[in-house]
Amino acid sequence: MTDPSGLRLVALKCEKCGSLLDADQNDVVYYCNNCDTGYELINEKDELVPAEVDFALPADVMDAEIIYYPFWVFDADVEISSRDASGTGILGDIFKKKGGGEDVTKPVEKFYVPAFDTSMENIKRLGLGFTQNQPDYETVKKDKITGCIYSSKDAEKIAEFIFLSLEAEKPDMISNISYDLGLSSPKIVGMPFYRTDGSGLVDGILGIDL
Repeated sequence: MTDPSGLRLVALKCEKCGSLLDADQNDVVYYCNNCDTGYELINEKDELVPAEVDFALPADVMDAEIIYYPFWVFDADVEISSRDASGTGILGDIFKKKGGGEDVTKPVEKFYVPAFDTSMENIKRLGLGFTQNQPDYETVKKDKITGCIYSSKDAEKIAEFIFLSLEAEKPDMISNISYDLGLSSPKIVGMPFYRTDGSGLVDGILGIDL
């Protein structure tokens, strides 16, 4: 449906079961709690496309209110083909560099990008923490996820920002780096956060305080 301004109105209904989709104003990912179907709003096409949505079970149970915040989780095939610097940066510890004609097995299989409204410092801390630790957790289907303000394309750009900012913060002087993030198969995982005393939050997987 197109209104007189030329904008196309997209009905927020589940294409599978017809239920209304619960969403905040700035959300770009929606979840049907009737049939457990997820959707991403693709702005270029103004249409809903299927998106995988899961919810992580907390590693530690706390006696506090639990809130699920969305993360984009990508399959990662990160390759650093060259890096010239005066010392060793953090990328050398997390992502293995290709060299000597052989590919070194990379420990990172998933790249995590927080997709909710928080500071860029929190996005970097959480993105690095989850990507570096590669946590194990069980997933289930839940009843609600809102607050996903970054699309999968946005998340790819943020992932690159996290990747490069890690090097910029190290004491060595990097002069050149060639890399391929190799991000694929994006999905949304609702990560559990506990609301602590006051307005603080702590994630229920790694225990990172915000």
